[in-house]
Amino acid sequence: MKMSRKRKIMRFDEKYKDKGGFEEFKSMVGELKTLEEIGKHFGFSRQNTAGLYRSFFGEPYSKIQRKRKRKKATEAAKRSTDLNARLKEYNVQGKERSAKKTYYTRVVKSQAEKLDIPAELYAKRNAAVRMKLNGHKVNISGTNTETIYHIPRRRKPSIYYRFAITSRPVDFCIFVLDLGEDEDFDRYTYYIIPYDEIKDLTLITLKDTYSDYRRKKNGDPPSKYAKYRNAWHLLKTPKKDK
Repeated sequence: MKMSRKRKIMRFDEKYKDKGGFEEFKSMVGELKTLEEIGKHFGFSRQNTAGLYRSFFGEPYSKIQRKRKRKKATEAAKRSTDLNARLKEYNVQGKERSAKKTYYTRVVKSQAEKLDIPAELYAKRNAAVRMKLNGHKVNISGTNTETIYHIPRRRKPSIYYRFAITSRPVDFCIFVLDLGEDEDFDRYTYYIIPYDEIKDLTLITLKDTYSDYRRKKNGDPPSKYAKYRNAWHLLKTPKKDK
C-alpha cells in the first residue's frame, strides 16, 4: 500500500526530530538551499534529498534549482549596477577613468529621477554600467576640466568643456559640465544631444552658457548646441519600440 504524504512527513519528523524535522526541511527548500546543503544538515546524500523532496512535494528539485539560478542572476545584476559600490571599488583600485564614468552616471540618474524620468541600469559581467532613460539608450560623459581656446582683450575668456564622442550607437549623448566642487547636483549643466546629430564627430566642445553678442544682430541662434542645454524634455517621452 502506497504511503500517504502525511505519513511520510510524520516518519521524517520522528527520525530527524533533533535536526528540525520536516519544518526545517521545508524551510531550507524555501531558502533555495542546494541538495548538498540540505543533505549535509540531515546526514544523507544529495540523491536522497532529491527523492525526499519529490515524495513530499510531488515534483523534481530542478524547479528549486532554477529558482535559485534566477535569484543568483538577479542578485548579480543588482550588484553589477550598484553605482555606489562600483564607485567605491574603482576608487580603492585606483581606476580613475572607471570611477569618473560611474560618478557622472550616478549624477545623471539622480537628476533624471528628480524629473520623474524612469532610469534603468544594466551591465554585463565586468562591463561598464549602461543606462536607459525612458527606454532611450544614453551614453554619459562628464568633466570638470576647463579648456580656454583664446583670451580676448576686453572680455572674459571663453571656457569650454571638451568631450570625445562615443562610437557605440545610442539614442542620446548626455554631456555633464561639472562647474563646482561640492556635492550639490545643481552645480551641473547637462547637454542632451541626439546621437544622430553628432555621430560623425570625434570631439565636441560645449559651454555652460552661450553669449549671442556675435549673432543677435542677424537673428542667428547663439550656438547649434545651445538648444540642447538641459534639454530633459527630449527624454520625457518614452521610446517607442520599432
